[in-house]
Amino acid sequence: MTDSLKGLEFKNFSEVSDFEDKLSRFLNDLDEELIYWRGYEEINGQRGIRYPVMGHACLDGERIVAINYFIVPRILSLRWLYDRVFRRRGFEVGVVVKKEYHRRGIADHMNSLRVELFRELGVEEYWFRVDKDNIASMRLSEKHTEEMRGKIWKETKDQVYFLINLNKDLMVRTMKLESNKS
Repeated sequence: MTDSLKGLEFKNFSEVSDFEDKLSRFLNDLDEELIYWRGYEEINGQRGIRYPVMGHACLDGERIVAINYFIVPRILSLRWLYDRVFRRRGFEVGVVVKKEYHRRGIADHMNSLRVELFRELGVEEYWFRVDKDNIASMRLSEKHTEEMRGKIWKETKDQVYFLINLNKDLMVRTMKLESNKS
């Protein structure tokens, strides 16, 4: 772990005590970050995540400062049906880091945690989208996609959709290891 991550804890959502309350506080504290992120909803003045999710939280003390999530639609829900018909590309994922914690490598580390978890779960593909005018996220997404041998699978006027195939990445890394042995 790099020096910039020292003092921070990375935990699975299920390992964070009072997760829902801490998540709500994290989401309520977001300001500029919400310009680009639309995965939340407001109910009774409190923000929450719109869909059932799993993932990791980055904590500074008892405070969530970043989340790395993937949407886990309830089977036979409208979201599940929509994804089965139109988005047969694995889980939709996202990362949100509080502005004052940017440029510390948190998103990179959380991406690594996600890939590790997905490999353990046998997930083959995942995807995410980024607003074109979110320059920092576009750079990070392009870097992550290149490292993982992913690709852009859709582009609109406002957004870019990235696709990562973990089997393809694993194949490339295995081939490199075998060529290094000879």
